[in-house]
Amino acid sequence: MKKYLLATSAIVGSLFAFAGQASAQTTITADMHLTYNAVSNKGSAGAADKAGSYRGFGKETQINIRHAGKLNNGAGYVAGFSIEHDGNDKTLVQNNGTAVTSTQNAVDISGMFNENVYMDFIFGNTTLTVGADHIQNPDFTYTNLAGLRADPEDILDGVGKSNAGADNLYAGSATTRYGSFGAGIIQDLGFAKVSYYYVPGGTPSAETGVGTTPLVVAEKDAGETGHEFMARGNLGVKNLDATLFYSTQDSEGATAKDAIGRMVGAKYNFGSITVAGELKRNTSSAAVTTDSRSGAIGYAIDKNITVAAGLMEAEKKQPGALTEDTKFVQVGYNLGPVVAGLAYVTSDNIGGTTGNDAKGLYFQLSSAF
Repeated sequence: MKKYLLATSAIVGSLFAFAGQASAQTTITADMHLTYNAVSNKGSAGAADKAGSYRGFGKETQINIRHAGKLNNGAGYVAGFSIEHDGNDKTLVQNNGTAVTSTQNAVDISGMFNENVYMDFIFGNTTLTVGADHIQNPDFTYTNLAGLRADPEDILDGVGKSNAGADNLYAGSATTRYGSFGAGIIQDLGFAKVSYYYVPGGTPSAETGVGTTPLVVAEKDAGETGHEFMARGNLGVKNLDATLFYSTQDSEGATAKDAIGRMVGAKYNFGSITVAGELKRNTSSAAVTTDSRSGAIGYAIDKNITVAAGLMEAEKKQPGALTEDTKFVQVGYNLGPVVAGLAYVTSDNIGGTTGNDAKGLYFQLSSAF
């Protein structure tokens, strides 16, 4: 899913300033991101873990199609969809309905066509929306201040998977299902946009797979009902960006609990300096709560270069749980139609696993057209 380019004043808006090929009321835009990531991991046994150390290139491309107009009752109307192709998308091969086995090494590509699919109906400051991956959501990290595509926690996510439980604990977003199909309402209050989103059931892959006339009962309701509430805006304070988010997902099964996601965060820019912080708490259906917190400061050296540094911590609220500790530095460089970024990240006790420490170097080139 998309991670928003949240940057200081030297970077914000520069990437997409050159986007847009418009014809009448239909607009087609695209963006592309090329990355290089080098990770060195030390496993829990104290020896170099070759399974968790790697280096290589990655990519993400996306095409966005948007059409705007008026309904015959005078209300505003906007519809659109995106096609996103990540480097690890592969064809999902099925034979007479048989599920893909792990030996086929295939990945479901339904998410590739599930990006930003929507119809909006606009009545003044009120918008009714139906679709997926479109309504405002918490899938971003406030402390990513230099305009990088990958948030700091993403760079080392999953390192050392040969050591059990090594997926990182830091929550890139509060528990959310904004990528699932649903319906919602957005109210623009001026000082903030407040939204409510309702998800009836199925996961994005299931809903995309069955089409508009679903025939496969098992895929029509692959998940339980979810509700999400979010407010984001400057709260009447210039140069402030603040978010408050809460979500709940109904339990599934006799012993499961409702999954709950919470987030509060903000960033504030004064002159060349931006400060940011956030708190996230996710409670799973197994009633396990994970707390994530981070803070960062960014400095715009000039109109084109921003540097930033920050700290992240995450832990499960369980006796004896280890704290995952992450530190990062970033540089963002605005080259006009291209934005370059560089980050160095170190993390201890990834996934709460003792001694599972790693460091990574990440470089990106991003463009839009």
